[in-house]
Amino acid sequence: MIEDYLKAGKIASDALKKSFDIVYEGKKVLEICDELEEFIIKQGGFPAFPVNISQNEEAAHYTAKFEDDKKIKKGAIVKVDLGVHVNGYIADTAITITFSSLDTSMVKANHETLENALKIIHPGVEFYEFGSYVEKSAKSYGFKTIENLMGHKLDHFVLHSGVSVPMISSPVKGRFEKNNAYAIEPFFVESDAIGFVIDGEHSNIYRLVSPRKLKGDENSNQLVSYIWEKYRTLPFAARWIAKEFGVNSVQLLNKLVKDGVLEDYHVLVEAGGARVSQFEHTVYLTENEAFVTTKF
Repeated sequence: MIEDYLKAGKIASDALKKSFDIVYEGKKVLEICDELEEFIIKQGGFPAFPVNISQNEEAAHYTAKFEDDKKIKKGAIVKVDLGVHVNGYIADTAITITFSSLDTSMVKANHETLENALKIIHPGVEFYEFGSYVEKSAKSYGFKTIENLMGHKLDHFVLHSGVSVPMISSPVKGRFEKNNAYAIEPFFVESDAIGFVIDGEHSNIYRLVSPRKLKGDENSNQLVSYIWEKYRTLPFAARWIAKEFGVNSVQLLNKLVKDGVLEDYHVLVEAGGARVSQFEHTVYLTENEAFVTTKF
C-alpha cells in the first residue's frame, strides 16, 4: 500500500513539473489535459480524476470538454490540479502558475503557507489547530483562505472519504490519524475578497454513486458497467466517455444523473469574482511522522 502511495505521488509530482512547460497563454486547455493525463498513464499510473485547469476566479473543477476550444487567457492565474492512483491508492496535488505580476505575492504566500503547514502535521494533531495555523499564516501575509474549500482524507479508490480538513479556524472535530493519507490544499484570495466559492457552470466531470442496473435500459447499464470497471467511484471526464462511446454518450451521462446513478460536478468560482490561487500536497501518516508523497 505504501509503495503504491509513493509511486502515485512520484508520478503526480512529475506531471506537475511537466505542466510548467506546457501551460502558457493561448494554449488550449484540452491539449494540456490530454498531455498530462497521457503522461500519467505512460508513467504507470492512472488519473484519479480529470486534470483540472481552472483560471482566475475559477477555484477548481474545470476540465476540458470534448473538442473544447477554451484557451489559457492572457494574464491568467491558472490552477493545475491533478490526481494519480496506483491500484486505487491516490496522490492529489496542485500548483498555481500566474501570468500576471499582480498575483506574485499571493502565489508565493500560498506556497510558503502550505510548505510550513505540512511541517506541523503528525498523528494526533487536531484539525481545528491545523486550520487555525493556516488561516493565521494567510493573514500574516495579507491574504485569506477560502472558507468552504477544505483538505480531505483519501481512501482506497475514494477521493473524498467524508473526512474534511479545514483551512480556517473552525470547530470541526477530528484529528490526523496514523496509517491514513490526506490531501492538504489551501486556496488563497486577497484579504478584501469574499473568500467563499459557489457553483458555476457545469464542469464536465461525473462520478458513479450507485452502480445499480436500470430496468429495460441496456445502453445505460452497459455504460454504468464500463464506468464501474474503469473508474469505480473516482471522478471521470465526459470527454473520456465521448472518446469511447461517441459524443452522444454525454446525453446518457446526464440522464444517469437524473436517475441518481451518477453525480455531476460544477466549476467552483469565488463568489465575488476574485482571483484564486491554490497549492496542494498529499501526506501519508505513519506511527510517528507524516511524509509528503507528492514532493518535487
